[in-house]
Amino acid sequence: MVGLFAALCASEGHNKARKGNKFQTFDSKMAAVAFAHRAVRNTKLDYRDPEFELVAQGFKRAQGDVDRKQPVTTPMLLTMHSLIVGRDTESELLWGSIVPAFFFLDRSSELWGPLTTDRTTGSDRAHCVKASNFILRNRHGIQVRPGKSGATSVEVIFVTHKGDRVAQGSTIRHYGTDHPILCPVKTAQQCLSIRARWLSEGRKLGPYLTSVSDTKTIKKRQVTNLIKTAAAKLGLQKSEYSTHSLRIGGACALLAAGKGDLVIRLMGRWSSWCFLVYTRLRPGMIHDAASCMISASTWECPEPGLVPDLSSEHSRGNTRESNSQS
Repeated sequence: MVGLFAALCASEGHNKARKGNKFQTFDSKMAAVAFAHRAVRNTKLDYRDPEFELVAQGFKRAQGDVDRKQPVTTPMLLTMHSLIVGRDTESELLWGSIVPAFFFLDRSSELWGPLTTDRTTGSDRAHCVKASNFILRNRHGIQVRPGKSGATSVEVIFVTHKGDRVAQGSTIRHYGTDHPILCPVKTAQQCLSIRARWLSEGRKLGPYLTSVSDTKTIKKRQVTNLIKTAAAKLGLQKSEYSTHSLRIGGACALLAAGKGDLVIRLMGRWSSWCFLVYTRLRPGMIHDAASCMISASTWECPEPGLVPDLSSEHSRGNTRESNSQS
């Protein structure tokens, strides 16, 4: 019934103009329905239970006026690094959390605060990744402690995420790169080393990778401000970027690298194919597209060395008049 009500709100809106409602209007109507049940029938209707939450998310995603952000690129990441390098230890932790967000296609709820509780999975839980779920390994697959040399890969255990209703979990592994700055292994090791140093100094920390105290983590707003500042420095519109741009940027980079849709979906832990609307076309992806289109649209492909006939020459773009061949 709730799904049907949501469909009617989206299509007709129950107004004179018969115009579909925005999500905020639908949410207000659901609150009014819950209040009416309580006032008239003395029945408590929890419209925040998992099934209602899924309907609400579907309604929100179905809105055609969603403000889609632009992807973060490598030059922007390097600009962000130049803006905060050498500031303080907390800035190093901030940078160390941004790079994994790009490579592991992290949602903001998986790394930064304020911590939110997800009710769509049937139980109240936070998706923020704990420090113990970042594991460094050497080339033999043996776990390496933070601060020790020999780490060649890092894997993140996502115990739960938004697309995982049954808390089945997933593990994503990345290997090190030759880039001196953009390396998921080096930045993960940096975050874990900073955490170990703080703990040895007696600083109380929460269980999460980005914890800066026993109750707080690096805030999403800090990451957003850094991304927008880097965008402005590169001459881009600040309003077109947010923390979600890191996730989009990672997906676009995988697509440009030739990875398939299924790989992108699994790495990003999407429960549907909705990520396809976020990807962008990059010049490097179509550098030989024109040549391929010419070859593919040629109806006749004569054997090498044979004299092409008139139709073959036309298919190659030859515009000589037919009487010139007589």
